[in-house]
Amino acid sequence: MNSVTAFVACLLILGAQGQPASKSNKCKCYSYIGRISPKLIKTEPVIHYPSIFCPHTEIIVTTKADMKKCVNPESPLGRHILKNHNKQGKKGAVSTTTAGQSTAAI
Repeated sequence: MNSVTAFVACLLILGAQGQPASKSNKCKCYSYIGRISPKLIKTEPVIHYPSIFCPHTEIIVTTKADMKKCVNPESPLGRHILKNHNKQGKKGAVSTTTAGQSTAAI
């Protein structure tokens, strides 16, 4: 019985050690497009910031042909998208706070 318990414990330890490595491979972007015209972008880009699942910032755009493409965050377009997203995030936080205060006063 002790050998069976030891065997099961070894299997559990090996299985637990393999889990973090598999979580880090959940990135959505494996290759990036070279260039894309902003006119071909159909919807608002989706930005995934680094997390325990993927250590990279990922920007995914949908083209007018309904294809999802990954934009390199270090490219000029990627930097432009991130810069605009950060500006919108700050403005959104201010307007949300203002709306919350006016609603609370009523």
